[in-house]
Amino acid sequence: MPALFMLGAAAAVLAPAPGASGEKLRAWPAMRHEGATYAVATDRRNRIISCLPLDPATDAARTKAACAAIAARGVPAAITPALAKGPTDEWFPSSDYPAMSIPEHSSGSVTIVYEIDERGAATHCMVQHSSGIARLDLAACAAVLKRARFTPASYQGKPVHAAAIATFEYDSE
Repeated sequence: MPALFMLGAAAAVLAPAPGASGEKLRAWPAMRHEGATYAVATDRRNRIISCLPLDPATDAARTKAACAAIAARGVPAAITPALAKGPTDEWFPSSDYPAMSIPEHSSGSVTIVYEIDERGAATHCMVQHSSGIARLDLAACAAVLKRARFTPASYQGKPVHAAAIATFEYDSE
C-alpha cells in the first residue's frame, strides 16, 4: 500500500455549511499522490467528494489531476475516519466574532483545512477559500484549534494523523 498518511453593533453567527448538521464531521488520513499530500472529504458512503492540497502552493492543474486519481482510488477499507466529538456548531460561539469584524448585513463562507493528531486534537489549520474578511478567517482556524476534538482516525486499528476540509458560513444580523 502506498504511503497515504502525512502526519481551519452586528452580531455574527458562524456555523457548519448546510448538509453538515445532523451527521458528525469525519476526517480522513491525508492522501498522497505524486509527492503531494491532500485532505479529502467524503459523502455518507465514503466516496471522495472534495479534495484540497495541504500545501497551498500546489498548482490548480496538478490538484485537479491528483484529486481525480485519489477519488478513483477511493478510501482504503482499512481506514477508519476521525469523528468529531459533539456538535461542530459549538466550536464557534458568537463571542468569538466581534461585531466590528464583519460588515453589517453580510454573509459568506470560509473553507479551512486542518490536521488532527493521533490523540484527536486539531493541530495545523490553513484557510483554503477566504471569506474575504481576514479576521473571520483567522477566527475560524483559531476556534477549530481551540475547541475541535475528535475520536482519532485509525489505520489497521492504530491511531493516525488525519486532515479535514470544513466550510463554515457566516451571516451578520
